[in-house]
Amino acid sequence: SQNVDGLHLIAGIKSELLAELHGNSNLMICLSCNKKMTHEESGWDKNKWGAGYRTSPVKESQPTCPHCKGRIISSVVNFGDPLPEEDYWNSQQHSELADVYLIIGSSLVVFPAADLPELARKNTAKMVLINMGQTPYDNLVDIKIEEKIGDLITKIVSQVKENLG
Repeated sequence: SQNVDGLHLIAGIKSELLAELHGNSNLMICLSCNKKMTHEESGWDKNKWGAGYRTSPVKESQPTCPHCKGRIISSVVNFGDPLPEEDYWNSQQHSELADVYLIIGSSLVVFPAADLPELARKNTAKMVLINMGQTPYDNLVDIKIEEKIGDLITKIVSQVKENLG
């Protein structure tokens, strides 16, 4: 996922099955030991210390990692920040192993994430692209749906509920 809102986890996707390429606004990460933790677990108070981005200056008395005392920052990846290595590696593995690959709401122009669909395509995954507007993959996917995601997902959820009773 390239979303940072954490809704995938709230929806019930297991964290080990999810690669959050752009981080999660609900989590902090230690720059030394790479442990992820909630704001509560880290003692981080956004009102006191701000968002805690990588480029934010360290403020007096802001908490350090409870595991190793290293600097903790927001796990959100901003432009210019490196992608989290483990999540990027996991996203590559998921892409290579996918039977069906859903691309939902992405322009597919920001790299290296824009390279991931090619891994799925090379491994013969069926590809579905749901996006308003053109992308470099429009002619490479099996199905292209140009519709507002919120409208389409609502229809899909209704159909699933109807089919599952």
